Amino acid sequence: MTWAIVLGMALGLTACGGSDGEPIKPPADGANIESPKPELISEGSGTRIAPQSQQAEYAEGSTSDNEGHPVIDQSGEHSTREVMVPPDVDGKWKAVKIMVRNKKDEEKSKMRMVNLGESFDIDGGLKVTVGPFLPNFVMSQAAFTSNGNELVNPAVRLVVTEGDKTLFEGWAFAKYPSMYAFEHETWSLQLMDFIPVSTS
Repeated sequence: MTWAIVLGMALGLTACGGSDGEPIKPPADGANIESPKPELISEGSGTRIAPQSQQAEYAEGSTSDNEGHPVIDQSGEHSTREVMVPPDVDGKWKAVKIMVRNKKDEEKSKMRMVNLGESFDIDGGLKVTVGPFLPNFVMSQAAFTSNGNELVNPAVRLVVTEGDKTLFEGWAFAKYPSMYAFEHETWSLQLMDFIPVSTS
């Protein structure tokens, strides 16, 4: 059991950087930062994360879901990091699929496919704006960015508003669905799928 916790922490540190606040630097040879990959399932032109029942190592509340991941200031009050979409990612992704889950009535839950930069409404007066999408999320002291275009640590920026009030502004992680998640008494949001721009 102990070795599994240590392994989960080590893999999480590799994916998103150390817990000592050091900036994450890409390897000198330009290779992607290694991290565990969830099972990916092809769906149309996109690739979605396997259902959580098939991702025991990333189940909500597991050590790999929380331990080893650096603290991200989701409030926006203290964060001076910019979002930088690198050239090898820019223009390569069209949309994401977000599971909008109703915690009180599962029948009202639905999957929403949303183009990056667009918004959708949720019953109850909430508005969700989606984008940008980073296929291999990493962060330094200066920026949130992606280390390449491979689906290593997929994340999308979400802004949730209610009228003029911003309720949430932060990242949804496909491999860490409960980490830094939007908290609401009725609704939850989960990044499920990523749709690339068609090359045909």
